[in-house]
Amino acid sequence: MFNILIFSNSLSINNQIKANENLTTTNIIKGEKINITIRIIPEIEQIMRGYGLVDISDLDSNIIVNLQYATTNNFLGINIYDNLTHAYLQKEVAEKLINASNDLIKIMPNYRIVILDAARPLSIQKNMWDKAQIPQEMKEKYLANPIYGSLHNYGAAVDVTLADTLGNFLDMGTNFDSFENIAYPLFEQDFIKSGKLNPTQVNNRLILRSVMKLASFSSISTEWWHFNSCSREFAKKNYPLIVSHILAENPQLNVNEKIKNSPKLKEPKVNNINFRVQIMTSATKLNRANKIFKGNDVDEYFHNGLYKYTVGKFNTLEDAFRELKKAQNIGFNDAFIVAFNKNQRIGIKDASELIE
Repeated sequence: MFNILIFSNSLSINNQIKANENLTTTNIIKGEKINITIRIIPEIEQIMRGYGLVDISDLDSNIIVNLQYATTNNFLGINIYDNLTHAYLQKEVAEKLINASNDLIKIMPNYRIVILDAARPLSIQKNMWDKAQIPQEMKEKYLANPIYGSLHNYGAAVDVTLADTLGNFLDMGTNFDSFENIAYPLFEQDFIKSGKLNPTQVNNRLILRSVMKLASFSSISTEWWHFNSCSREFAKKNYPLIVSHILAENPQLNVNEKIKNSPKLKEPKVNNINFRVQIMTSATKLNRANKIFKGNDVDEYFHNGLYKYTVGKFNTLEDAFRELKKAQNIGFNDAFIVAFNKNQRIGIKDASELIE
């Protein structure tokens, strides 16, 4: 008995199956019964393969794939990946992840790495930005701006968690793509002290980070699930940008030198990235000596049609977080951290990745 897996570029075979569905047929060849399993490759996977990315499921069966953006279990509440259920990465990135998986099984035999998101076309990054039904402040705070792109758009970043061998996710304290501050690895010890996280949740994160870092991934300070394989500069020089989830919108797939002919994202000039604590927003300009600021020395900036007021200017998120707690303790309950590249407001995630 043999099992043969055939990948077809057709979108259907005699209209028997649709993309990503399996059809198993039994044939008798020279008296031997052979099972032939056919899986139709959806268009988005054809694009991933065209860019030279590899399907992690072909390389390691111990790694679980559960793409959250192929479900409604994400912050958007919609499936933006349609029929993409396989995780694709650059070959070198996939090899690192396999090393992390092997290391995990050595120290925790009953745990498995789960891929929540992997390579992501830039067009889907734009869809996420456009369809996010959240205030503009939160969008800029938490999402990667498609103007700058993400390492996901090169197949060089991966979002992961841990599960037991039955597929049950370990408790990490928040859901994947949570907008809560308790998702920040940077502040875990503070949140343990305040009771917002418990030691088990933080220990689960530490296990995940330890095996990922051992495999040469780097984490970021704002998301416990996100890991980068390289810098943005390295990715831009060595990998092609995955432009679109629509085949016709990827003309560079028709040339040999994919990187040379790849479209270029806006290159942010990193110039004095800093973090500030925003304590107030107003439709009209306020006197900075106003008692409403409770004696704080505030800075003003105009953004999205509103006057906004901040305190402090810090080189690290950690220092900004300390100032945030001070502001909240004196009554600015809605205060939050914002990031700037010189005097231009940028997202916290973009700022964190640019300086890490």
